Amino acid sequence: MNRIFFKSLAIVIAIAIGFTACKTAQKAVANNSAPQLENSLLWKIEGNGIKPSYLFGTIHLIAQGDYFMNQPTKDAFAAMDQVVLELDMDDPKMQMDMFAHATMKDGMTLDKLVTPEEYKQVDEFMTATLGGGLEMFKSWQPILLSGILATKFIEGPPASYEGSFIQMAGESKKEILGLETVEEQLGAMGNISYEDQAKMLMESINDMDEAKKIFADLVATYKRQDVAGLQKMMIDQSGGVDFASALLDSRNEDWIPKIGNFAKDKSTFFAVGSGHLGGAKGVINLLRKAGYKVTAVKNN
Repeated sequence: MNRIFFKSLAIVIAIAIGFTACKTAQKAVANNSAPQLENSLLWKIEGNGIKPSYLFGTIHLIAQGDYFMNQPTKDAFAAMDQVVLELDMDDPKMQMDMFAHATMKDGMTLDKLVTPEEYKQVDEFMTATLGGGLEMFKSWQPILLSGILATKFIEGPPASYEGSFIQMAGESKKEILGLETVEEQLGAMGNISYEDQAKMLMESINDMDEAKKIFADLVATYKRQDVAGLQKMMIDQSGGVDFASALLDSRNEDWIPKIGNFAKDKSTFFAVGSGHLGGAKGVINLLRKAGYKVTAVKNN
């Protein structure tokens, strides 16, 4: 397995977090008291001792026919000194870290969490999707398999904003850095019980039509650059389980000082999943509370 595979897998990890958060965000989010945000995926960050920087909300996987990147985003990217994604996808230890932290603890494997019939379903799905069976992945957290499942929701060739930014950074010789490590990101997933992860995996496989509809609605909302709408989707699709604090809220809070440190000496283009932007505990509101000026950039 080559380096390109593991860069793609890093994106799948992000997909797993984003899609699961959309389906299972806690109902407490409904009491969101944050100001309504403008429809924009691109935001300028200024003040509080940093170099002017930009924050862009991605969707981790999208069909090429739905993919878009407008000129203000390209201009903002070009003007920055460095690029910071959720993960440092140029880290030479990424492959080793993924294998080290993707697995469940205490020797747990998927066949211990689902029935033999369900295990066969997942095995057949993995074979159809990746060309190989489940044996290599059965010790992985089930949420990661849900991320691979999400790749089946699109029609035609896929596109990735993270992939685009990696390519653009290479062409312009910009350094790529990460807001968190693979261990930290996979650790956040580990806060969800393996039983709940396995249940969500089987629900998605058994009701693929509904899962595809949710994903299509998510893409449509993203294309409108409707940050508030994305937040509403998270409320509407809530399963009543307190996952948001692990998958979104605590990570957002951890990112705020890191954003300040990255942008202190170099103007920085930050790109994170758009589900992290909105809400009282979203990155935009937390940055404002920390003393930064954060303004929407018209991106039509």
